[in-house]
Amino acid sequence: MSEIESSSEVAPCDIMTDEQLLQLYGKPEEKQDPIHQRAVSKIKKDCTCSRERAKSIIHSILPMSNWLPHYKPKEQLLGDVTGGITVGIVHLPQAMAYGLLASLPPINGLYVSFFPVLIYAMFGTTPHMSVGTFAVISLMIGAAIDKHVPDPGCSSMLGTTSMPTNFLNVTGTADVTVTSYDATQTSFPEFDSSLCENDYNARKVEVAVALSVAVAVIHFAMYITRLGIITILLSSHMVSGFTCGAAFHVMTSQVPKLLGLNIPRKSGILALIYTYVDVFKNLYAINWATVIISACCIVFLMIGKEINVRFKKKLPFPLPWELVVVIATTLASQFGYLQPNYGVEIVGEIPQGIRISVPAPPDILLVAVDAIPIAIVIFSVSISLSRLFAAKHAYEVDANQELLAYAMANLVSSFFSCFPCASSLSRSVIWEETGGNTQITGLISSVIVLIILLWIGPLFQSLPQAALASIIVVNLKRMLYQFSQLKSIWQVSKIDCISWFVTWLSVVLLGVDFGLMVGVVFSLLTIIFRMLIAQGGVLIAVGETGLFRSKKEFNSEPNTNDNRILVFKFSSPLYYANKQRFECQVISALGFQPAVEVARRKKEELKRKKMQKKELIMSSSGSVVANQGFVEEENGVIKTVRANENREESSRPKINENGIMNRHNKDDVTDLEAQNRTTEKSIGKKTSEERISHLVLDMASCSFIDNDGVKSLKSLHQTLSKLNIKVLLAECTSEVRRCLQAGNFPSKAEEESAEYQPVYFVSVKKAFNYATKDITSAVLSDAINESNDTTCNTGIDATRM
Repeated sequence: MSEIESSSEVAPCDIMTDEQLLQLYGKPEEKQDPIHQRAVSKIKKDCTCSRERAKSIIHSILPMSNWLPHYKPKEQLLGDVTGGITVGIVHLPQAMAYGLLASLPPINGLYVSFFPVLIYAMFGTTPHMSVGTFAVISLMIGAAIDKHVPDPGCSSMLGTTSMPTNFLNVTGTADVTVTSYDATQTSFPEFDSSLCENDYNARKVEVAVALSVAVAVIHFAMYITRLGIITILLSSHMVSGFTCGAAFHVMTSQVPKLLGLNIPRKSGILALIYTYVDVFKNLYAINWATVIISACCIVFLMIGKEINVRFKKKLPFPLPWELVVVIATTLASQFGYLQPNYGVEIVGEIPQGIRISVPAPPDILLVAVDAIPIAIVIFSVSISLSRLFAAKHAYEVDANQELLAYAMANLVSSFFSCFPCASSLSRSVIWEETGGNTQITGLISSVIVLIILLWIGPLFQSLPQAALASIIVVNLKRMLYQFSQLKSIWQVSKIDCISWFVTWLSVVLLGVDFGLMVGVVFSLLTIIFRMLIAQGGVLIAVGETGLFRSKKEFNSEPNTNDNRILVFKFSSPLYYANKQRFECQVISALGFQPAVEVARRKKEELKRKKMQKKELIMSSSGSVVANQGFVEEENGVIKTVRANENREESSRPKINENGIMNRHNKDDVTDLEAQNRTTEKSIGKKTSEERISHLVLDMASCSFIDNDGVKSLKSLHQTLSKLNIKVLLAECTSEVRRCLQAGNFPSKAEEESAEYQPVYFVSVKKAFNYATKDITSAVLSDAINESNDTTCNTGIDATRM
């Protein structure tokens, strides 16, 4: 077959290879310096000091320096003030509620609503993000604290002279008396239970601030190593299942407070089930006054939330129903003497001012493992929320800068008795709806919280804990309603729906930390599973469109070359895990196993050579002697075999006049037909005229290929070439083609041979046209050769005549 036309003539043609496309339109290769020279240049550039570079570094580290000089007070200040006041008011009930959820005093929740907000305003890149307490994070923090600081049961030790041995070496903060107990001592002077409670809370605060430092270190390490991209491993449906499962834990943790039951907090595997078992065992001890307060608060909040939703357009901002509940229940508890008369649990002492704390290195190491899932959830939820607002308001979010912002917020806040902070969806939505445009909104909300910390806080000491529990439960409505997404997720992807359900079930049964781990691992396995079950299929030309689509969905116009050219597409990258599936599907499309067919043909070739050798031996020894036998070779020894006199003449090998044995006798024809039938059965009942001559592989869906994938394609190419079937690749990406060429596909010997034919084509259509032209050329060449043979034979017969 003649070679393809030159590149100048190929451009308008129907055949074009990748090499020709690069020659016509490709950019010249840029010569890169060696790696060490590039590294030195990079270091020099990064270490160069200049005014512009210093300004760039400051702007990148402190985004506030970018937007603050361009702030427009006339257009933005009113919205920021309104949003800041509203968000600050909402901070009060949520901070106190989530502080208790984190197994800490409510005042610590207020600290988290103040200090991290100030730091994030300087380092954060999202102007609509409300940082502070978050239900799921508070639950995870509470589980970690309860694991490392067991409850000593202070409330039941009033007037006792013994101290439980599980509450040892408790260290107070700067304003709390430092107490140390000896594990070997079994009796003590009578002590005050309030002192035990203070020491217990002080120890929990120490663990909480250690968690803040550990989370900050993890976030900072991710920032240095540019691991903000890790969020791609957390799919939206997996995060949805996780938060929904965590919402069940949050709600379950508040059930005892809603019922007025004193039940130890559970954590770990099946903690949710064990909690409900304890609740049902202690139903006889329900505090009905607490139940009435809880029911009234929940009904009131649900009605208030519904009013905010229905009159959203008419209201200037969402009404703070939580604040109404906090004020009303505090007044009722204070003047109704609910605690002394009815045993209603209240918040208790709320100290004024700000407390300093110093994280202890041993505590940081103690909670390092617990901090890993907390840090991942904080960042994944926050970055998802940031991107939601970024898409809505058309601005960019830097994931790595967000890591730095949360690292600095948690690190600085750890010195002020804060537990790890996160972003809140409910407060961020209120922020946006009330007109907040920049982080000035956060600064104003911090002023509101600061006023509460310095002066107003002690007024809420009589606040019932049941009211805070009601606020938490009602705010979980959005997360619990994520079950409604299952239908749409199932319709789009059943695997995604299964991933959601597995994550949710794992979180509910195994706990928040183990459930998150199971959800992430399962989501990664679904990616591998999708590639493993990738389905390949035969493509056909659709009409005159020039397009190739699945044979199962479209009909093609009859073409004489369609049965000689097989177009196959594998909808996945080709790598070690799915190469076997690729090979099996190609074999199924071909209709036979190439390796088996090669072995069969080799066996037939050996038989043919053996028969030819027999013919040559018989020809050299003369004609068959009548009634004496004929010459045969067996194991390299020539011997004469006696003929059976009763054997029919037709069953003997026929010898022509030139002394050559004629193999086309009756028995030989029968054997040959049997072999052909076996061959046709082995190749899928295809006759010799229907056998494939070209295999075109559509590689458009192959985004990458590994070493095993390259070996698989090379093996397929080598095996099919022995069957005179040519393998053509269409629409390979530059990286896939580079990997294949680096893997010696096609081999250098093939490329340097005179009969080399191109392998890489720019499209399936171009490859198909090339195969069609190749078949046509081969047919013409065979016709010419057959015509020449006929002429030659005619000439020989004429001379004999």
